[in-house]
Amino acid sequence: MSTTLRRLAIGSLALIGLLAGHGVARAQFYNPYGGGYNPYLAQQQYLYNLQMSRAASANSMVYANPSLALPYNQMAYNPYLSYGANPYTTGSPGFAAGSAGSNPYSPYGGAAGAYDSYTNPYSNPYAGAAAYNPYSQIYNSPGFTLMGAADVIRGYGTGITKQEEARILREKAYQEQVKTEKDKFDLRMYIKANTPSWSEEQARAAKLTLKRIQSNSSPLEVAGGRSLNYLLDDVRKHRGKEFSFGKIELPDEVLGHVNVTTKNNSLGVLRDGGKLRFPNALAELIPANARNDMEARTQAIVQNAANGKIDANALRDLNAQVDQIREQLTKKSNEIPTPQYLEAKRYLNDLEDAGLAIANGEAGAQFEYQKLVNEGKVRDVTDLINQMVARGWRFAPATPADEAAYRALHSALAAYDLALNSAVGE
Repeated sequence: MSTTLRRLAIGSLALIGLLAGHGVARAQFYNPYGGGYNPYLAQQQYLYNLQMSRAASANSMVYANPSLALPYNQMAYNPYLSYGANPYTTGSPGFAAGSAGSNPYSPYGGAAGAYDSYTNPYSNPYAGAAAYNPYSQIYNSPGFTLMGAADVIRGYGTGITKQEEARILREKAYQEQVKTEKDKFDLRMYIKANTPSWSEEQARAAKLTLKRIQSNSSPLEVAGGRSLNYLLDDVRKHRGKEFSFGKIELPDEVLGHVNVTTKNNSLGVLRDGGKLRFPNALAELIPANARNDMEARTQAIVQNAANGKIDANALRDLNAQVDQIREQLTKKSNEIPTPQYLEAKRYLNDLEDAGLAIANGEAGAQFEYQKLVNEGKVRDVTDLINQMVARGWRFAPATPADEAAYRALHSALAAYDLALNSAVGE
């Protein structure tokens, strides 16, 4: 073989050696979790190396005797020997060659072509044999199987608990609904118990009205007889109840101007035997002979009524004459001052009302009342009230000449009614 060929062969062999060496070098970086190696020994090994370094530093600086340089170079002095030798050396001085703590980056098993974790960077380090899966022993252990069963039982218990809690919440919701209905019912009953009935409202209104009538009646209510009748009705409710009350004398000027009736109409202007007292406006409007003729007719009508007779023709003629005078008064309304016009109009209305009282048989109460006054049986407010209550009489409206007497009578009746209500507790 020529020198050239020999040199080429030697270079090829060297290249092959270099390539093989490169593969061996790469094969040294294998999976540290394979081969049953415990990764949790790194902490102990680190402490061991730290102690070795400190010992070496101390020996190099203090001890000149080489025999004392490394106190932990023997296996007997290594406190971490139970965890294996230095994993980062293979056959280092003071360590057994090929021991279990060999370099984890050397090829697995020391053979070329062994498993290289860096050959395929996307390979699954946990695939393959169970020795390469750090969780295989956990997953395949009986304890892990019990953990799964415990999770199933725990989940079932949680579901049952949540279901019962939901039922409890539903029952609480039902209880709140019942409580709400009870509160509604209690509220309705409270409102019903504290809401006055119609009768109670009427009684309350009557008391308020009575209080106002006793102390603050209007002049129209007094003149129309409404206030007097209201007080009389209140007294009538307590008939038969005894109480002490001092006498309030009523003079003849008051008693003589009181108009009484059994219903609504008042004899009024005709109670003095039918005599007429025309106001100024009517005296000027009606001729004297016409006034005399009207007065003669009214006296006859009243006389017959006092004797229990009712002359219908005379009453019809009287009403016709009153209508005629009212028509004349209306025509002269622009010529007569307003107060006189109103006075004349009211007098005609009272005259017409007196005719209705006679026609309806209500004049008899007035005649009887005047008889009692003349006989002295009615002298004070107590006598008047007793006679009116006993006979069922009522106060008729006052004529213009009677208004002052009605005001005095109202004061006497109000005092009597107040004393009566105080005595009976109302």
